[in-house]
Amino acid sequence: MRPSRPLARLLPLALPLALPFVLALGACARAGVTTAPEPAMQPVMQAPIQVAPPPPTPAAADTARADWQRLDFDTDRVMGVGSERAIRELLASRAPRRRVVVAVVDGGVDTAHTRLTGSLWKNPREIAGNGKDDDGNGVVDDVFGWNALATADGTPVRYDTFELTRLYAACRNQPAGSLTPKPSTTACSDLASAYRDKAKEVKSTLLQVENIDEILRTVERLLGTALNGAPVTRASVTVLRPVSADVEEAKRMWLRLDADGLNAGEIAKAREAYDSQAKYALDTLFNPRSPQRVVGTRDVTGPDASHGTHVAGIIGALRGDGAAMQGIAPNVDIMAVRAVPDGDERDVDVARAIRYAVDNGAQIVNMSFGKGYSPAKASVDSAVRYAESKGVLLVHAAGNEGENNDETPSFPTPVLSGGTRAANWIEVGASSWKPLASLPAEFSNYGREQVDLFAPGVDILSTVPGGGLKRESGTSMAAPVVSGVAALLLAYFPELTAMQVRDILLESVRKLPDLEVRRPGDGSKVKFTTLSRTGGVIDAYAAVKLALQRVAPRP
Repeated sequence: MRPSRPLARLLPLALPLALPFVLALGACARAGVTTAPEPAMQPVMQAPIQVAPPPPTPAAADTARADWQRLDFDTDRVMGVGSERAIRELLASRAPRRRVVVAVVDGGVDTAHTRLTGSLWKNPREIAGNGKDDDGNGVVDDVFGWNALATADGTPVRYDTFELTRLYAACRNQPAGSLTPKPSTTACSDLASAYRDKAKEVKSTLLQVENIDEILRTVERLLGTALNGAPVTRASVTVLRPVSADVEEAKRMWLRLDADGLNAGEIAKAREAYDSQAKYALDTLFNPRSPQRVVGTRDVTGPDASHGTHVAGIIGALRGDGAAMQGIAPNVDIMAVRAVPDGDERDVDVARAIRYAVDNGAQIVNMSFGKGYSPAKASVDSAVRYAESKGVLLVHAAGNEGENNDETPSFPTPVLSGGTRAANWIEVGASSWKPLASLPAEFSNYGREQVDLFAPGVDILSTVPGGGLKRESGTSMAAPVVSGVAALLLAYFPELTAMQVRDILLESVRKLPDLEVRRPGDGSKVKFTTLSRTGGVIDAYAAVKLALQRVAPRP
């Protein structure tokens, strides 16, 4: 499973920023200056910052609008998809003609979130709560979807190993690889080297996270004292007038880290994530699939539904109430399919998840996950072909490593065994709301052959478990933007097939043929058109115009 925000790419910036603060504290200590002075003044407080007001130009803003992914470049001067403009100007005289089922294959969805409850798929062949498998699919009361990650006694599987770990363990005949065919001797040598590198990377990153976590805790304690116990927020820290050098340095560091998304909450989340990688994902003796076979249950929320809930909200959260955070598409039913653990998803689960979605009526399957190895790719390819035969569109996130997918695949991929390309697949990179030179997100994977288009994936506000909202970044957020636009087309133009919708979305992208951007990963200047097959960003307004041209007028 890929993290929604690529924190590992930001962490190297954090220690250099923290160093001056550490040195300043040391200097203050040597001079006998206390690090918790009694504030000489009351902090100046201001009303909470509103995130909704539009920036005058993209370059002048330092915070994304809460609804930026739905805005239009021509009218709002931010590179959103223009879905609201399309509904307002092109579809005003029309109404959605059907509900569209979008399967979210992910780590779980919070079915109690108030902005999602009206957009949840209900299995028409199941009678909720009767304790029976009414539809005969092997799962009792799968009303909202299916959890593929549960043992025979119903215990949810939260953690799993990396696919690399499973392959390496198979080479060594260790438990984590018990369900993985043993690779060749040559492959095992390469896998051993890759495993050692990965273990070293995780250990190093975890150490960085722990250091930054401790420093940030100290900084926030210091700022909290200077603020007389008031909450440490961007607004309060910005207006704080420091009374000592250490508070000044703490303020500078906190604001810089916060601007890079490295706040205390994100660091704590990263610490937990990398700690679980060290404990579980790299453990060659850990196998949550043994001795019990995973059969699945009706619990589509699972132990951690944060990622999937965010994805679901981008597609189909409550609309029409004037809130800044709304889903892209009306008339959407979200089918929750839990198949992605903390660790790498297994090919067999991905294949089963796709088939479940197809068999239960999904028109679109969103897949915001990926990994570097796919030992059972044939089973996934078979499921992709099955979806294609049933006219189901698959939307996949390209990955957050800042890499070229043409050179380093992120599985599953649109290229099937034999070299054919799935005709029902859209591979999505992430774009930003920032000035056009930074249009591709710095973390996004790309590829002139493997990635189809880009879509908004930076600072996307959406639903999180417990009824809240949060901004997240990643190609995991860009993929559901595309799924939402595809669902919009299918809702208003039900005569279109999945393949026709795919063609319309790819043909109608907003192209910027002369735009030079910083390439994700290394920051070198390249033409934006070289980063994907279409060379553009998804454009819902243009897609609706094209659909209107291709669909015969209704009598």
